[in-house]
Amino acid sequence: MQSTKFFSQAAIAEEEGLSSAIITLLKKDGIGARRTSRMIVFEDGSTVGTLGGGDAEREAVKDAIELIKIGKSEIRSYSNHNSGTLTFMIDVLSRKKSVYIFGSGHVSRALKEVFSFLGFSVNVVDAFFSEGDDDFNSDDVDSSTAIIFTDHKNREKFYSAAVDSDAFYIGLLGSRSKRHDIKDKRIFYPAGLDILSETPEECAVSIASEVLAVLNKKSALSIKDERRRFIIVKGAGDLATAVIVRLAKAGYNVLALETEKPSVIRRTVSLAEAVYDGEAEVEGVKARLIKDTSSVFEAFDDGCVPILVDEKAESVKALQPEVLIDAIIAKRNLGTSIDDAPLTIALGPGFSAKVDCDYVIETKRGHNLAKIIEEGRAEENTGIPGDILGYSKERVIHSPSSGVIKNIKKIGDIVQQGDVIANIGDVEVKVSISGMLRGLIKDGYKVEKGLKIADIDPRGDKAEYLSISDKARAIAGSVLEVVDAYYYNCRIAEL
Repeated sequence: MQSTKFFSQAAIAEEEGLSSAIITLLKKDGIGARRTSRMIVFEDGSTVGTLGGGDAEREAVKDAIELIKIGKSEIRSYSNHNSGTLTFMIDVLSRKKSVYIFGSGHVSRALKEVFSFLGFSVNVVDAFFSEGDDDFNSDDVDSSTAIIFTDHKNREKFYSAAVDSDAFYIGLLGSRSKRHDIKDKRIFYPAGLDILSETPEECAVSIASEVLAVLNKKSALSIKDERRRFIIVKGAGDLATAVIVRLAKAGYNVLALETEKPSVIRRTVSLAEAVYDGEAEVEGVKARLIKDTSSVFEAFDDGCVPILVDEKAESVKALQPEVLIDAIIAKRNLGTSIDDAPLTIALGPGFSAKVDCDYVIETKRGHNLAKIIEEGRAEENTGIPGDILGYSKERVIHSPSSGVIKNIKKIGDIVQQGDVIANIGDVEVKVSISGMLRGLIKDGYKVEKGLKIADIDPRGDKAEYLSISDKARAIAGSVLEVVDAYYYNCRIAEL
C-alpha cells in the first residue's frame, strides 16, 4: 500500500509539473532505515513516504527543500544518533516549464511549435483573434514561466499583469530603434538573440534560445566564446579578490590559484579563505575550493569561482586560459611569462610590460594608482605603506618572532595603542596606534619573524573591513578595462 501511494503521488507530481524531490536510500552504515526507504518531498515541506525517521530524515528533508529551490540533485550523507550513517540520493524534479505567447500571428505559431518541441507547456493568448485564448491570470505564472508578446494590441491589454507576475522572462517583439522606449530593465526588448532573424521560424529559434539561456543562467555566448572567456588569476588575497569579483560580475569565468596555506591579512575580503574553510564569499561572489582541474567548469556551472591550490601554477599550461593575471603582489615576478596566455596582466612592481607580461597595473597609492602601463614597469616597492590620517608604517604590524600565532582580537575590533592583539608563543603582539583591526592573519598560522600579520586602520569605527577597499576597486577596474578591450578587439577581428 505504501509503495502504491508513493508511486501514485510521484506520477501526480510529474503530471501536474510540481517541484519535488525523491529521496532514496543508497547506503547505510549501522542500523536505521530500511534498504527500500524513499520519500517524496514537495516545495512546501509536505512529504510522502519515510526514511526511517530521526535526525537523518529531518536533515534530508530540509536539504531537499533547499535543493528544490535551486533545481539541483545531490548525494548527501547524514548521521543518525546511535544508528550509523545514511547516504541518500536527493533527486530534484523541477516544476514543468511553461510559456505564455500573446498574439496568434506567424511568429506566434512558430514559437508554439518550437516551445512544444522543447517540452514547455504552451499557452497562446489572443484577445482579438478567434484562434487564441483570451484568458490570462498572472496568479498562474510562476518562476518557471516565460512570457512573450508578439503584437501591440495584446501587449496593451496584458502587459501590466505580465510585469507584475513572477515570470523569469518577459520578451517583446519589436524594432531595435524603439528599444529605448522600454524603461524596465527586466524586459527583453527586442526579444531574442542576434542571429539576423528574418523568417518567423528564425525568430522563434532566436527567442527560444534566449529564454533557455535566461532559464539556465547562461551567457548565451557560443560554446567557443564561453571557453575563451576563461581567465586564471594567480592569488586570491584582497587585491586579487577585487579583480576576481569585478571580472566574475562582468560575466567572465575566473579560476583562482592559491598556496596551500595563504598568509592573507584582510581575510574578510579575501576569497583565499576558501582554502581553509572550503568556501568563501565577498560582495556576492562565491568561491569554492576544488581538488583538481577536472572540477573547474563544474564550479562555473554552479555560479562559483573555483579556488585551486596550485603554487607552481601548473594548471595554466594544462587549461590554457585566454587571459592570465598575476595578482600575487609578491613585489617580484615568481614565474609569470608573457607567453603563458594570449593576454597576460600583472599587478604591481616586479614586472615589465612587453617583457614579462602584456600590461602592468600600478598598485602604489597616489596620482598613478591603477594606471595601465603598456610599456615599462610599475613604481618600485618602497616598503612604506600608504598614508591614512598621517599614519603609514605604524599601520602595519610584523611578527616580532617566529612561531604559531594565537589571536586574542578579531578583525573589526577597535583597539587602543598598546593593546595585545595576539601571542606568538610567549611573545605579545601589541599595536602601536589606535584604530580598527582591519586585517589579522589566521589564528594558528605558523609565522616567521618579520612577516606581515596585521593591519590597523586609524579611522576607527569609520573604517571598512567587510567590503573591497577603494584602492583594490580601482585596480580591479583597470584590469577589467584591459580585459574587455582585448575581447572586444578579438570580436572585431573575427567579423
